[in-house]
Amino acid sequence: MPNPDRRRLLAAAGALLIAPLAAHAAPPPLRVVALEYNLVEMLLALGLTPVGVADLKGYRRWVGLGQQTLSGCVSVGTRQQPSLEAIAALRPDLILGVDFRHQPLLPLLSRLAPTRLQASDRTGNGLALMRQDFRQLAVWTGRSQAAESELARLDDCLSRLRGQLGPSAKQRMGVLQGLGGSPQFWAFAGNSLAGGVVDALGWQNAWPARDARQGIVTLTVEDLLDSTASLTAVTDPRADFTRGALWQRVPAVAEARLRRLPADTWLFGGPWSARRLAERLATAWAPAAHAICSGAVSP
Repeated sequence: MPNPDRRRLLAAAGALLIAPLAAHAAPPPLRVVALEYNLVEMLLALGLTPVGVADLKGYRRWVGLGQQTLSGCVSVGTRQQPSLEAIAALRPDLILGVDFRHQPLLPLLSRLAPTRLQASDRTGNGLALMRQDFRQLAVWTGRSQAAESELARLDDCLSRLRGQLGPSAKQRMGVLQGLGGSPQFWAFAGNSLAGGVVDALGWQNAWPARDARQGIVTLTVEDLLDSTASLTAVTDPRADFTRGALWQRVPAVAEARLRRLPADTWLFGGPWSARRLAERLATAWAPAAHAICSGAVSP
């Protein structure tokens, strides 16, 4: 016959063995400082509002997604030069940055709180790379389930939009962004978020390389004079870089295969930026695709 006293003794011993493990399991961070725009967006997509944001004004202007939840956030300097004093005053339990900006500051940041730097300059499909970054951030913050739910919404949106575009997506497509009065502009390669979204919608990216530095190729209008690709430009109508005389000789312009997206179309973000870009691209080329995704992203 089983001995009840022995069972109770074994259960108590097991509890003593488990207790130290539970005591050493770190709780998910709640006071997070984000030093780059895409990290801010990804945190908000995971349902976690950062306590500090580098260049908060810039995030509101250039990205804007989820900005209504940032009213209680503190600005902690610029992305290039975050204020260590401002960060320390917030007493964070996690600091998030990016290696190409914050690697030199890592020893100092690590004295204030555990610090994680997101990798850059990787090769591969830009949308897949964003998914990796988002999932890694979810692991760091203990929110993997929220990440999978958000990525599922993105996948559903991309599938719907791709179906709406249909045969019109069977063309080469390039996404461009102006550089504030410079004759040069950026074209987004295969390892950029924009390049990955273009692929996901069924187009062939005009710049398919998956090893471009930070996913960008710098061009001038002369580089497009022999290009047969259709083009989508992110531009400010007050300073539209595609309006010059030489642009009229670009085949996409001459043949009305150029569309323009508003300047707040952020091309370096997370799942929300990817979804907004996909919606705007699809609507620009197939107006019937407007608001086809349920729960459309908005500031």
